[in-house]
Amino acid sequence: MPDYSLNIRNKEYPAGNPDATNTLIEYGDYECPYSRLGYRFVQKILKKNNNLTFLFRHFPLTKKHPNAQISAEAALCAGDQGKFWEMHDLLFDNNRNLDREKLDEFAMILDLDMRKFTVDLETNVFKNWVQLDYRSGIKNGVNDTPTFFLNGKKYLGELNLNTFQNFIDNGL
Repeated sequence: MPDYSLNIRNKEYPAGNPDATNTLIEYGDYECPYSRLGYRFVQKILKKNNNLTFLFRHFPLTKKHPNAQISAEAALCAGDQGKFWEMHDLLFDNNRNLDREKLDEFAMILDLDMRKFTVDLETNVFKNWVQLDYRSGIKNGVNDTPTFFLNGKKYLGELNLNTFQNFIDNGL
């Protein structure tokens, strides 16, 4: 049975402190400029807080962002080779140009096994993982990106660093 919960699942890629008692989850889309901004906020918060585990879950809005699905799968292909967060950062740093050629370029920059990366991406090895993330988002009330949850509580404020920081501080 699929796990749609807001708990850490096996094989996810936690950032921050993996032993922390608090978990922050972002449901995001690599082509979404607001998801990129939200992740920038998370990076600042993780530098200040050692009691936080961060998870990124894929919520590709494919009607708005045609490369969101393949970009999510590319991040997971890189993760399978130990470079999830490196690919994740490259995708957000370049989120206005995420065509297939660019994904291959990122894989080369990260020195991934290109044969494995290409085969995994072309055969959609991680499509089900992305779909699980998406369905988990839907089940938990996500309808746009980014959407954040801290210890299961949904962030409802505006996408503003101070407001978001207050939400985190009050929730810890």
